[in-house]
Amino acid sequence: TELARRFGISRTPLRESLARLTREGYLVPATQGRRKELVVAPLDTAAVAELWGIIGALEGFAIQAVADMNAGERATLVAELDEVNADLLDASTARPRDNDEVFELQSAFHVCFMDRCAGPHLRLLYDSVRPHVQRYEWAYGTQSDAPYAPSIAEHREIIATIAEGDGRGAREAVERHWASGAQRTIALIARFSPKA
Repeated sequence: TELARRFGISRTPLRESLARLTREGYLVPATQGRRKELVVAPLDTAAVAELWGIIGALEGFAIQAVADMNAGERATLVAELDEVNADLLDASTARPRDNDEVFELQSAFHVCFMDRCAGPHLRLLYDSVRPHVQRYEWAYGTQSDAPYAPSIAEHREIIATIAEGDGRGAREAVERHWASGAQRTIALIARFSPKA
């Protein structure tokens, strides 16, 4: 009732929205006596390991398609990825850092090759996982001193494999990138939330 009043909507669509957020894992039940309450799902290291593994596998599967691209298509993709990665380097080293810009550029790098490489079914799976990953990227990756140099270097490795048309190498580079990213994110969680 309080939320419906606050947002100026009726309780039925609000109830449906809360149920959907619960199904998608953004809210979790928290019981207080007989009254069921919902809270925002906590951010924890176990989820990072799982989510980063899933998204790395999805992106790795998709990026193998670079082997089937013609040289012109690959060159265009490489140029776009180089530009996004250069912009990410500039944004991540700027002081003060614009966290919104860094977040958008980090996402743009991955979306750029996924738009070219993923089929519709893979994209549905990817689009359902990516927002969960982004919760962590925003909460921890945009910390003012979070290091982006390792990620930018890993992006360069991915770009190099695309330029070569090496689908297998691209897959391995993407999966390594997400595995390393998981370790960096888990370290940040431990630093900011020692009990996580």
